[in-house]
Formats: sequence, C-alpha cells, structure tokens
Amino acid sequence: MNTISRCYEKFVSTINTHNLFADVERFVILFSCGKDCSMMLDLFIRYCNDNGIDTPWTVFSAPYPKHMYYSKDGQPSRNFLEIQNYWKMRGIDIRFAVPEFDDFADDDRYGCKTCKFARKSVIDEYVNQFGNNTGILTGFTMNDALSYLNMLMLTCNYDVSSIPLLEEPLKSTTTKMLHKMSLRETLPNGKFMIRPVLPFSEREVVDYLKDAVVPSIDTPCKISKYKFKRHYSRALGVFDPYNVTYSGMEKFLETIGISLNNGGLPFDDVKFDNYFIDC
Repeated sequence: MNTISRCYEKFVSTINTHNLFADVERFVILFSCGKDCSMMLDLFIRYCNDNGIDTPWTVFSAPYPKHMYYSKDGQPSRNFLEIQNYWKMRGIDIRFAVPEFDDFADDDRYGCKTCKFARKSVIDEYVNQFGNNTGILTGFTMNDALSYLNMLMLTCNYDVSSIPLLEEPLKSTTTKMLHKMSLRETLPNGKFMIRPVLPFSEREVVDYLKDAVVPSIDTPCKISKYKFKRHYSRALGVFDPYNVTYSGMEKFLETIGISLNNGGLPFDDVKFDNYFIDC
C-alpha cells in the first residue's frame, strides 16, 4: 500500500472509530497553509467525495505572521501565491482574513504570544457566525500531542495526581495541554473542536504531501530560535516517533487516570473568556 492510500485509510479509521463527525451540521477547516493542515484538507476532501458528505464546509485562513506569507513590499510571496492558486484550481474557496497586527520584531522572544492572539482572535470572529454543531477542524498531529505530553509530565513532575494541587497559572496551563491532546471536544458554545490528523507523525505528513504533490508554506518563522519547546522535542526525537502511536499514548494516560476521548475532560476545568484566544 502506498503512502497516500495508507494515510487515507488511517484518516478514515480515525474518523469512524471515534465518531469524529457525528452530529456536525457544518465544518470549518482552519488552514494556516502549513504542512499539517494541508494534508488534513486534502484527506478531508477525499473523504467527503468518497462518502457523499454533503454537509456544508468552508476553509478559513488567517495568514500571520506576515513575513511567512508576504514579501517586504507587502505583496504575497511566490510560495503563498502557489498555495492559493493550487487550491483555487481544485475548486476550493479559501476565506482569507489578515489580522490587523504589525509583524513582530526579529528578536521578539514573545512573538508566539502575539501570533497566537492575532490569529485566534480573527478565527473566533469568523467561527462565531455559525451556530451550534459546527465542527472546527484543526491540523494538530502526534508532534503536538507528544510535545504536550512531555510538557505535562514535566509540569506535574510525572505525578498527575498533583495537578489539582498546582498553583495558577500552572494548573490551567496543564489542563489546556490535556484538552489539546484529545481528538474531539464539545466546546461550551456547542461547537466541536475536531483534530482528525492527531494520530499522524511528521514523517507521515511530509511523505504524504510529497507523494500527493500538495504545496505548503515553506518560509520559516523568523523567531523560530525562541521556540524552545520545539528545539527540546527535536533533540529528544519526539518529532520522529517510529514506534509511538496515538492509541498507545491514550492507553498510557488511562493507566494514570486520564481519559482523553471518553468524556473525561470537562470544560469547567479551563478558565477562559474565549476558547480560541485563551486555549
């Protein structure tokens, strides 16, 4: 079985096994133009075509930080234009909304916080126009899940029973990490957060895009040197987990009393005014 078929089979199995699309009346695919969400969008389109899915769906993108998408003169980069043209040729109408934020400085150690606020505030404004039972798809992968698991273990010193005893902001940070490791959640506003490519490794994503010839943004973030969690995870080989699976991670968490996908994460443990900004 080739890479494309193998990944598609895994995508279908993940959706069906966990009933990820149950009760969804509209889909919103969050699209950063990065590799993870590019694979997710391609697989989602194929799944809809193969299964006769007629549920309405839209693709939404908030291109920020600007230096990854635009040249210094403010024009879209060649890579960004290539991505737009590729999906347009496939008949996919991507709704772009550029956050009204200046780009952060080259030495801004806290640029990730600016980026998070800029992108997610725009996303929130867009998805709030839709009602309950909207499924919001995001391209989290095993890289994200394993990074959060590693952070979780370090934060609670490998003793999850101590999480309720943590002081803020560590306590809320820890619970947010757990939420981001689950395949599907029902948000307080009745919408669903769905992560259908969570079981995929970085190697699977890269190989899939190469074989399927799907473009993705290739300009690195200029403050990537300050993304310490990513550097730490790469040093440990977290981003290339040959023998690690999502189900294996689930089973490990269950042995220490944490259930990710069986209603074990109530949202009253996350303090926030707005999910997309705070979480």
